[in-house]
Amino acid sequence: MFWGLKIMPGKTYSQKVEYPFKVTMACLGQEPILGRHCLFVRVEDQDYMLCSLNFGQNEQQSLNLVFSPGEEIVFHSVGNGPIYLSGMYDVDEMLDDDEDEEDDEELDAMDEDEEEEEEEENEEELKAEAKKATAKKAEKKAEKKVEKKVTIKEEKKAPAKEEKKVEKKTPVKAEKKTEKKAEPAATEKTPKKKTLQNGLVIEDITVGTGAKAKAGKRVGVRYIGRLAKNGKVFDQNTKGAVFKFNLGKGEVIKGWDLGVNGMNVGGVRRLTIPSNLAYGSRGAPPDIPPNSTLIFEVKMMTVGK
Repeated sequence: MFWGLKIMPGKTYSQKVEYPFKVTMACLGQEPILGRHCLFVRVEDQDYMLCSLNFGQNEQQSLNLVFSPGEEIVFHSVGNGPIYLSGMYDVDEMLDDDEDEEDDEELDAMDEDEEEEEEEENEEELKAEAKKATAKKAEKKAEKKVEKKVTIKEEKKAPAKEEKKVEKKTPVKAEKKTEKKAEPAATEKTPKKKTLQNGLVIEDITVGTGAKAKAGKRVGVRYIGRLAKNGKVFDQNTKGAVFKFNLGKGEVIKGWDLGVNGMNVGGVRRLTIPSNLAYGSRGAPPDIPPNSTLIFEVKMMTVGK
């Protein structure tokens, strides 16, 4: 899973490592800010310089730093412009080794479809029973009206008219009314889908009812990531500890910061992310080729402060 951080000069970025991750690259932005830019990391109250960058000369530096859970680290920089850090979370440590399960079974476990299907079946059964009860009541009312009119006509000794009245007041009409009322219940809801101007496609499969994810909140999610061109799974979190990050802080790819925003706890959303909002022309070898469109199915599990 991708990890990234924008470091502004004069500011410190501290955290206690929750999941193991690796820093693989430090680079300058697109702004032509001259001068020397130095990147530091503080571990156990000791500062270490990781690299020195200059615009137009050495604008990026490959790194190979691994941080383990429990470590307290602080990143900071000296210079006139921002430095961008990127790397990957160690997914092997975060997930249980269970890659042989079928994708559909994993997604079913994530969405808890079995419980939802049981609830839907129970609701459908209750609706069907309610329709039957309504139809029976309508039939009984119609029969009572017919019997009442037949009795009145017998007293007046006009049996021919009785038969006509009976024909007009048969329970058939009551059944038709019941059928008409039942029709709207048969409509099915289709997933909500919208496409943003930047190419990001957001599709709400299930709308949650819990707390809402907003920029600045720490959220926890389950997810499965696939390549759009062939459906190959390159990353997933379906068991063990949920994946947590600070929404809107640049800790994940841009497509996630935009696409996860607005989800409610319990909701499931499908994100189709173009390469310019993911890993771009560099990709994330060996699993993600350059210029790859990615598809993520994300379930919101927790929304913190």
